[in-house]
Amino acid sequence: MLAERVGEVPVGAVISVLADDPAAFTDIPAWCRLKSHQHVESYELPQGGWAIHVRRQY
Repeated sequence: MLAERVGEVPVGAVISVLADDPAAFTDIPAWCRLKSHQHVESYELPQGGWAIHVRRQY
């Protein structure tokens, strides 16, 4: 879904991805490296799952 929606925000904007799939914690940063977007940070949420922040680079 991130790949489909990243083009909807301005260049330089940060997208917060909320995920409960453990694979997202490693897959999204890897996707950022492949697609030249910036993985800003990832952290576990108190209610479970993760927030993963991605900055659109182009």
